[in-house]
Amino acid sequence: MRKLKDRLHDLDKNDIQEKWQRLDSDAELSTREKLEKLVRHNLKQKNKPVSAPQARMEPAAAAEPFLVKDFYYSLDGCYGKVRLGDWLALATGSLEIIAGSDVFATVDPGKIVFFDSETTGLAGGTGTIPFMLGFGFFSEQTFQVKIFMLQDLDREGDFLLAVAEFLRQGEFSAAVTYNGKAFDFPLLETRYILQRQRFPLLGLPHLDFLFPARTIWKNTYDSRKLGYLGEMLLGLSRSDDIEASSIPALYFSFLRSQAFSLIEPVMEHNAMDLVGLAAVVLLGLRYLEDYSLTGDGGEILGLGMLCERAGLLEKAEGFYRAAKESGSRCEVQNLAMRRLSVLLKKKKLYGEALELWQQLSAADDLQAQREISVHYEHRERNYVLALSYVEKALSSGSLSPARQQELEKRLERLRKKIARLEEKEVTSDE
Repeated sequence: MRKLKDRLHDLDKNDIQEKWQRLDSDAELSTREKLEKLVRHNLKQKNKPVSAPQARMEPAAAAEPFLVKDFYYSLDGCYGKVRLGDWLALATGSLEIIAGSDVFATVDPGKIVFFDSETTGLAGGTGTIPFMLGFGFFSEQTFQVKIFMLQDLDREGDFLLAVAEFLRQGEFSAAVTYNGKAFDFPLLETRYILQRQRFPLLGLPHLDFLFPARTIWKNTYDSRKLGYLGEMLLGLSRSDDIEASSIPALYFSFLRSQAFSLIEPVMEHNAMDLVGLAAVVLLGLRYLEDYSLTGDGGEILGLGMLCERAGLLEKAEGFYRAAKESGSRCEVQNLAMRRLSVLLKKKKLYGEALELWQQLSAADDLQAQREISVHYEHRERNYVLALSYVEKALSSGSLSPARQQELEKRLERLRKKIARLEEKEVTSDE
């Protein structure tokens, strides 16, 4: 990716170059702050009143409705623990578990399209325009990213029609996005409807990888933003990348000036997002095949939760046991024991589940104490021991009103059962 000052050096109008040299000498500003100041300066220059001689000038030629740019990435490119070309070795149905849907059982991974958009804002609705649509896909020789960018807002219909034709010719089997269900897809559907067209990706199986990513990495990283995961998991440094918040201003500045140097970094940003998306999905798939590739017990725990949601309970149990034994962090081990105990209870392996509950109870786990109480009350009819765990849970002082009420009812019921037993013993002695 070209340096920001190299890209801005291409501009030689409205004293942009001189302004950049002054900004670049300010050591207290970051590159992003310098760029934002430059964009604001450019917009001010464009908004200045036009003098009479300039007003009589012939209007500039109308821009083409859209432009298309292709990026190519080697299949031998390695990102963290994955080689990009390994995607082509995936078998049909490989994404079924990670997608959590049997719709993907017949999907050919080699025919998947990765999709991301850049927009004029994040609010959504008819006032938000997706001006850049990026599509990543595999061929036998490369991972290609094709980016469509709208250059004339009045020609959006032509722009969307060209995108639809590209997707039709690609004959893709499914779409993969990151937060596409909540943002990109609804927005594109709206834009196509306004142009009396149909968004072509709607008919394809759709994997929004944001949701599996949250499951796999929520116990490992504080953020699950795609750029952050790309940096932490894949080593994709974005230090020279633009901030997403700067993109709308850059686009509007480009529309005014038609200076490609302003929009070029946005295209590179979009392309790298798609490379990162393909690589991080591939990493998740490799984790499912071999959890020894993970670097943290929280990731193993996440894989178990992913499999449990997909109904693969035996596979989930294996991941939970591995997370429990990972020796990483107590909170991860405790979470793994909780999930494992639920599966063991479903399998009616109550003895093994009880051992886990007792370990959790020692760490003041309220749910485990409740489970132990239920076990002793209903399975072993040991009401006194069941009562002791209810009293222990009630003494914690950190109960929700609903849990407090439920435990108090259990406590009253157990006391009545114990009283009846004592009455029977007295009667039998007489």
